[in-house]
Amino acid sequence: MTVQASTAPATGLRAAVRRSDRPVLGIAAVMLGAFISSLNTKITTFGLADIRGALGLGFDDGSWISTVFGAAQMVVTPAAAWMSTVLSTRRVLLWTGTVFAAASLLPPFVHDYDTLIALQVVRGLTVGAFIPAALGFVLRSLAPQWWIWGICAYAFRFVFSQNIAGALEGWYSDTGHWEWIFWQNTLLTPLMVVLAAIAMPRRPVDRVLLPRTDWAGIVYAGIGFGLLYAGLDQGNRLDWFNSGMVCGLLLAGGLLVVAFLIHEARTEYPLIHLPVLVRPTVAVPALLISIYGFGSTATGFVLPDYLTRIQGLRQLQIGDVLDWIALPQIVLVPLVSLLLRHIDARLMLVFGFATIALGSWMDTGLTHDWAGGDFLPSQCVEAVGLAFAITALITYAISHITPAQAAAIAATIQIARLFGSEVGSAVIQTFVRVREQTYSNLIGLHLIGGSTAAEGVATQLAGPFGSRPTGLGDPAAQGLVVLAIRVQREAFVLAYIDAFWLVAWVSLFGILLVLLLRRSPPNPLTPPRITP
Repeated sequence: MTVQASTAPATGLRAAVRRSDRPVLGIAAVMLGAFISSLNTKITTFGLADIRGALGLGFDDGSWISTVFGAAQMVVTPAAAWMSTVLSTRRVLLWTGTVFAAASLLPPFVHDYDTLIALQVVRGLTVGAFIPAALGFVLRSLAPQWWIWGICAYAFRFVFSQNIAGALEGWYSDTGHWEWIFWQNTLLTPLMVVLAAIAMPRRPVDRVLLPRTDWAGIVYAGIGFGLLYAGLDQGNRLDWFNSGMVCGLLLAGGLLVVAFLIHEARTEYPLIHLPVLVRPTVAVPALLISIYGFGSTATGFVLPDYLTRIQGLRQLQIGDVLDWIALPQIVLVPLVSLLLRHIDARLMLVFGFATIALGSWMDTGLTHDWAGGDFLPSQCVEAVGLAFAITALITYAISHITPAQAAAIAATIQIARLFGSEVGSAVIQTFVRVREQTYSNLIGLHLIGGSTAAEGVATQLAGPFGSRPTGLGDPAAQGLVVLAIRVQREAFVLAYIDAFWLVAWVSLFGILLVLLLRRSPPNPLTPPRITP
């Protein structure tokens, strides 16, 4: 019997890869690293209030803890995939993993703000190398017919880690062990390092590729994207272009990115070949990954913010709601991987984005009475859409990768994912803030001071304070305070409804972009045909 590859590209890729002797353990190492990276980004955001309180930081100072961590990841992303190719994934994970584990041990003991920020930068630079290294290792260590299961693991950790972080941070907070926001990495990362040391092949430094490293491109892209990320992350808090800090970050970052593009067009050995990036098979999936990141803000920001602000729930209770997104991924992602062997990835993409839009539309019936259980139907729908969209999207992108493009496309995917999530978060936060202000003003127009309606409502709300005055003492004044709180509550509810509508429409726009994708070539992700 002879084995005939299903496609010529698959045969070429087989010849190009140097596989690990223990590929399963190697895949476990890189996927654990990718999980650690995604989990840390999200859990740092969820646990920011606990970190501020424990370390005695103000709101403004505390906000930079998560900003510099995310920006540092963006700085290292353009270089990480390339350096994994040149130095070997094994070296990259061993070095960065060791430094990250050591740096994660220290923050709870640090009371100097500058030292804490420096540690966050170090942690971001090291953990930022984990995800770009993962995808390249999957392609190099597995035969093409097994790539789909590596992609399955890659897609699973993305959705699962993003939505399990709330429950995990809530448990740390409720048990009084906020330190484990950092210390969890001192347990998980050494396990990744051990797996990498055991399973990944020892490979010498590539002396041919090393001199061709585009150091100028790495500096321009890394610092440029990092500054843009920081500007976006701080934009809503500092009121965007009314802040010199935000304007400076965005302008400097934008100029460096432009310099990077000009440099890549002129250098002999560019970090990222620009003609590759403008191909529809690369550019459109990268844009779709950004749109996917925007779509995930329905569960990543809007829902948690509603439950915190309107219902007053704690992180552990919010985590119970988000678990309905995370836990079904255990079944959904492998199911999607099986379906992709028989169904065009573009059809799966359409179904995924349509389902994300449907889940967001289901939440547009929101009222201030909705609690965790009311979101269960929409969360189950969202879980399906998120699983289908990300798995099909990565599968489509991988099906067009050649070995020469692997590092550039892995970096592109990671940059698009981080920027999509950050842009989505920044836009949604600003959108909700502005819409709340608009609705508060519109509702307030119907409550003119001294009018019969306003006085009647205020008198009714002041009733419970008549026999038991507290705070202001004057029952009428307290009634007006309660009225103002209710106006703001309803304004926020209306703003959240608009945010769900926005996510739904953006997700539907993603479907239009899928129409630009051409059919994949005969898929190297399918098993080879066995012929006698």
